[in-house]
Amino acid sequence: MRTIVAILILTAGAASLSAQPTTPAELMKAGKFTVKFPGEAKAEVRTAGGLTVHIAFADYDKGKGGFMVVYSDLPADKVKAATADQILESGITGLKENFRATVNEATPAEQGTKKYPARLIKAQKDGQADWAMQGKLVLVGNRLYQVFVYGTKDFVATSAEAQQFIDSFDITE
Repeated sequence: MRTIVAILILTAGAASLSAQPTTPAELMKAGKFTVKFPGEAKAEVRTAGGLTVHIAFADYDKGKGGFMVVYSDLPADKVKAATADQILESGITGLKENFRATVNEATPAEQGTKKYPARLIKAQKDGQADWAMQGKLVLVGNRLYQVFVYGTKDFVATSAEAQQFIDSFDITE
């Protein structure tokens, strides 16, 4: 399971994967979620490790940071064999091991009115003192959502746009 979740976390930055662009609105509708990007967003669908990975993202202020939602449907047999806590914890382990991030906080949480299991995460990239990310992992059935703001520590920790983006994420039916 750790490998599958790590693939999802790392896929957004992997340039060697084949990409099929789509619109953010189409991606949100198909993915059954909403989020408010500050500025113009882009969307891609990629294949990695046998999974289809859906990515909506937007850059912010000329390389200062960015916003990203990634989701993929995990194999049903893998999800059935694990608890929600195990799946979410494997995502955190994937950040640590594969993205080389120090996870400073990983707080259990719930998402939306149906109280889907989630983890609120704050992390920084190892060896890059000014690079940080915060966001959440949300598990809905076998679909794993990753909602992140990333960039300079100051941008991630103090910008109104960062918190508004994370707070705007919601699951639709």
